[in-house]
Amino acid sequence: MPYRQAAPLRASANARLQPLIPLVLVFYSFLFLPPEVEVTVFGVNLPSYRIALLAMLVPGLWMTMKSKVRGTSASDVAVTIIAFWIMLSFIMIYGFEDGLVRGAGIMIDTALPYLIARACIKSFDDLRYFLILCLPAVVFAGGILALESVSGRLILRPAFASVFGSINSFAGGEAIGSLVIKDEYRLGLMRAYGPFPHPILAGAVMIGFLPLYYFSGLRSWPFLLGVGAALAGFFGLSSAAFLALTLAFGAMAIYHIKPFFPTISWWTISGLLVVIGWALHMASQNGIISVISRLTLTPSTAEYRKLIWEYGSANVVKNPWFGLGYRQWERLDWMGESVDAHFLLLAMRHGLIVPVLLLIAIIYGMVRLGLVIPYLAPKDRAFAIGINICLVIFVVVGQTVNYFGSSNVVFMTMVAFLASAVNCANGQIQSSKRQRVMQYSRMVNPTTG
Repeated sequence: MPYRQAAPLRASANARLQPLIPLVLVFYSFLFLPPEVEVTVFGVNLPSYRIALLAMLVPGLWMTMKSKVRGTSASDVAVTIIAFWIMLSFIMIYGFEDGLVRGAGIMIDTALPYLIARACIKSFDDLRYFLILCLPAVVFAGGILALESVSGRLILRPAFASVFGSINSFAGGEAIGSLVIKDEYRLGLMRAYGPFPHPILAGAVMIGFLPLYYFSGLRSWPFLLGVGAALAGFFGLSSAAFLALTLAFGAMAIYHIKPFFPTISWWTISGLLVVIGWALHMASQNGIISVISRLTLTPSTAEYRKLIWEYGSANVVKNPWFGLGYRQWERLDWMGESVDAHFLLLAMRHGLIVPVLLLIAIIYGMVRLGLVIPYLAPKDRAFAIGINICLVIFVVVGQTVNYFGSSNVVFMTMVAFLASAVNCANGQIQSSKRQRVMQYSRMVNPTTG
């Protein structure tokens, strides 16, 4: 008898886990493998994560078409327009053929992770299972970061570079030579790379996992390992990592203190934070961005970031529709080419439509999820709050860092998680309404059913 019961349980578990495999493989492809693992096909660079995205596109489309979840969210429409506009902007700047090649990589990194995540995650439990399945890779990445930082020796990327060769460094969208990985120290520790393109991105991405694992409702070793691995983002030793940690710990503290003040809602807390942010924006000389920029380990970096926003914004005003692509932007002669601000860079590269639509999709999704949180099943309420906190961290940190490569895949996946959470919440509410209607119907007419 026990054996006969185990088979249906295994079948049920397999049916639940199999749809998550495409997204899990995508995350494994960049949490286990660094950027050095790449090939070039028809002028398009294909690192391991892009190969995984393209390989999982067909399963993702198939699951989307046969999905039982009906309707298209506002985020789905926004990301579709964003993907189209990214390609259009490059075609307008470089011509059809060259624009397709130059824009293909960015469009893949932006649209495919969102599509695959939306296809795979259909419920809050799906997201919990994904976090468990992804845990080996998250722990591996966090462990490598800690080991590199404490030992004072970069391990993963040099090892793969010895086999696959160093990746190229780019300027203006063109390769200008091999990328040199620098040994940098802060607070007596080495800034670790792990499998990520840069220590800054290592910190931002890993700590971005923290609210998901913390509020997921997972227990025992999945909870402890997930939270511990996410905290290893500290070893990126960047201001972005410290800002993300501050936001995460602050949100956790508010979550645990809030029950002592039952009359204060999350809407009140959010509104108060918005008012404080607006007050800082009006009181500071260069707005809220200058305040965020000061949260850095070196004052000179903060001043430089303010200059990036000043001259970058001026370039956006001159090229609001399709941006500049990879062309040089107007700035002081001594300033570098990089732009450490994700949404600003999107506007400079593709025009205002892309970052504005992306921010609207995120804010709309967060507001929608916030509205339905009180109606969710108890186990899902905290998880929904954690998803919103996760997006707050990515958006705020995105003002000081550019999400490129695998980090953009993670960011767009988190946006998809938000859209899926809204759909899940709406589904729970509709199901609850139908159950109440059926119960009322039985009360009025006991012979029904």
